[in-house]
Amino acid sequence: MPSSLPAGSPGLPADSSPLPAFRHDPVKSVLPGRGGGAFHWDREPAVCGHRRLTHDSAHLGQTVPVPVSSTPAVVAGVGVVVASDDGRLRFFDPGLGKVYWERRLDRSVYASLVVDQARRHVIVATTSGLITCFDLRGTLVWSRKAEFPVFATPTVLPGADLLVVAAFHSRCLGLALGTGEIVYDRPLPRPWSAAHGGVAAYRDPYASPVPAADDTAVLCCGEHVVALATDGTEVWRQEIGHPVKASPALLSDTGRLAVCPVDGRCVLLDAKTGRPEAEVRLGAKITGSPAVSGDVLAVGTQLGTVTGLTSSGEVRWTSPQGAPRSYTSLTVLPDGNFVATAERGNIVCLAREDGRFLWESSQVLGLPDHEPALDITPVAAASGSMYAASYGGDLYQFLFQPCDEE
Repeated sequence: MPSSLPAGSPGLPADSSPLPAFRHDPVKSVLPGRGGGAFHWDREPAVCGHRRLTHDSAHLGQTVPVPVSSTPAVVAGVGVVVASDDGRLRFFDPGLGKVYWERRLDRSVYASLVVDQARRHVIVATTSGLITCFDLRGTLVWSRKAEFPVFATPTVLPGADLLVVAAFHSRCLGLALGTGEIVYDRPLPRPWSAAHGGVAAYRDPYASPVPAADDTAVLCCGEHVVALATDGTEVWRQEIGHPVKASPALLSDTGRLAVCPVDGRCVLLDAKTGRPEAEVRLGAKITGSPAVSGDVLAVGTQLGTVTGLTSSGEVRWTSPQGAPRSYTSLTVLPDGNFVATAERGNIVCLAREDGRFLWESSQVLGLPDHEPALDITPVAAASGSMYAASYGGDLYQFLFQPCDEE
């Protein structure tokens, strides 16, 4: 399908946001673009765009929904790039009514899309291990095939111009961000069960890498946390004692790294040395990734509770609701408040300062055969739009109320 992207879009100004610090940090998946202004981020947004992704199956003789498992990439005010489980990559306009371009990949996409801020490119990794980079007109920039599947969202080290990819079977690759050239490909510590025939031991690492001190990349793999230099050499390693499924998060005000293993602890490490400095027990299993906003770290458990912590490990607030669904993430709105797709399938927003409930989304649209529950981490841009999707193939644009319309 030919590109019909609005003229001039690739030349929009570059971003000056800080480094991405956790799995679904908006910095990893939002490019600045058109629009902006002031919005009521603390009020429930409305669904203003909806699209159902389907496939006409000759084998089944019917139309079937196409799940969306990957958080999209947003070009603010211009559109949203969405990858679906049928291996298709599409660039929609902001309201989801028009497709600028569509590309076909080799396999489904689970890892969230990542953006190269400097070059204004979108990077997508499939479950076969294919890693591809496209510009905003849908032109293939580079392609690289990893040996193993990729389910964890890659991360960008801007200072090193490096893409760090964690793959199943305990591998980590460093790719040159501009060309896709392999800088390193190295093994990671394996889960203890791998030595005993653990059936699911190959499905690791699941957590996404994060950038930390001095352009190192930190990965949670098996029961370990490992920091790698830009050439792939190991800087430090720390054993946590339990598997880690949630991505770590960097608390930039102190240089501490928050790691949340499945035993319900939040362990704070020195990002330069890996030395444990504090820990907090939250009382339930953790599989959803935490998020950082300002000086607050928000961590959700499978009991549905969210705890706001300081960088020293002190509990600042607790909320009885708003924890992310398993293997999704808390993330941050442009105003600094936290949002997540909660277990019942709606997006819940909590105030950064005190954890109070602000709003909960609704996707009840009155459509036939429509299941409104969401399944992926939402992503919002400063242009006032937020996007989310479901395994049922429903893609949504939520719009926040502009302040000048009050």
